[in-house]
Amino acid sequence: MIHLSTEKGISKEALKAFYATKQLRKYEGMDDELYQAVVNSDYIVTAWDGHRLIGIIRSSGDHIFTQYINNFLIHDDYLTKGIGSKMMDMYLEETRDVMDLYMMSGRKVAKAFTINWFEYRGFKRVAEMEGFQVFHKRQR
Repeated sequence: MIHLSTEKGISKEALKAFYATKQLRKYEGMDDELYQAVVNSDYIVTAWDGHRLIGIIRSSGDHIFTQYINNFLIHDDYLTKGIGSKMMDMYLEETRDVMDLYMMSGRKVAKAFTINWFEYRGFKRVAEMEGFQVFHKRQR
């Protein structure tokens, strides 16, 4: 059964196993640093299938004016199952008092479906550079 959490009590092993499936080169060989970055995030929403981490949204910022979404990742086996929508709903509820949210997407997010989904969720594409895209959502 899938469950969501805003708790930061994630084991290094669960985090390492999840990020390994995403094959993000910038985190390779930096398990301790990644763990510290995740647990030090201001806001976090995780998705779990039993004890297996299958999704994460995490952000950092000033809690009032701006939050920057550092990661919004879902395990490939769980894409298109509505988990991302539920995670985003929870994240938006947690950050409802923050004025502006920013998210930078990598090259893999260049699919029209994903861009349309972000826009449907209230994020507007405000910049694009070298395959990366920046999205913004004004909340108040």
